[in-house]
Amino acid sequence: MIALERVRTKSAIVKSFRGDKPVERLVDLMSKRRALLQAGKEPKLKVASRWAVTKKQLLRETQGKCAYCETNFEAAAFGDVEHYRPKSIYWWLAYVYDNYLASCAICNQQFKSDAFEIDGGAMTGPEVTAATTDAEIETLAKDAIPDPLDQPALDAFIADHHAEGALLLNPYLDDPDAFFGWEVLAGAKEVELIPNPAEPRAIAVVDACNRLYGLNRPQLRRRRFKQWRNYRFTIRVLEDPGSDAELRDEAREMLDLLVAADSEYAAMVRFFERARLSQ
Repeated sequence: MIALERVRTKSAIVKSFRGDKPVERLVDLMSKRRALLQAGKEPKLKVASRWAVTKKQLLRETQGKCAYCETNFEAAAFGDVEHYRPKSIYWWLAYVYDNYLASCAICNQQFKSDAFEIDGGAMTGPEVTAATTDAEIETLAKDAIPDPLDQPALDAFIADHHAEGALLLNPYLDDPDAFFGWEVLAGAKEVELIPNPAEPRAIAVVDACNRLYGLNRPQLRRRRFKQWRNYRFTIRVLEDPGSDAELRDEAREMLDLLVAADSEYAAMVRFFERARLSQ
């Protein structure tokens, strides 16, 4: 997992996910929730999918990789637009652009699904009761979700994210490098995700990410090892005094490719490269 950055322009973020439209959708959800409460029913909402129009831009931002496991899936699978905070729990965030990211189906469906774990105070949504008026719903909805182009609202949303202490990292809001380390298991021909000992929360975070994103599933561990071997060979060429200038130039180009944002498992390669340079 590498840190990601959202492109915050009107051309990148489709109109239906900024301005009044998301608020209108939330008003509709809140009205339905009130109706269920008035009928004495459990307020479980069916949330219509609206994310399809966001997918192309989200894939650009992840370079066609899963935002969680960094496997490139764009050429072989449709992939998912993932609700980072599950809409079954955080129903008021169902149409919030900053709750979306691109994920492979395995991370999203086989592992994460509706799971979410925190070690802070739970984020709270707008309180809707059977007696909440239409005017109150309108006011609550405007304050409940951030416009992706409204920086003060985003700052407040990000502060709430950190206060909640999500154990599942969000690569748009968290720095995975602060929590993740990597260990080569040469005998098994695998690379394992491990906690960064410098971060006090890393053990809990890595445990959650392994269980709920599947970041240490065997297939990933083996694929990462293959990429690590590419990195190891590249470094051997660079550090071999017997390599000719042309070959070292090619190795430098290869290293640039391996650490680039569009490279599979770049976080792992960057980790080992930082360790090498610090020696």
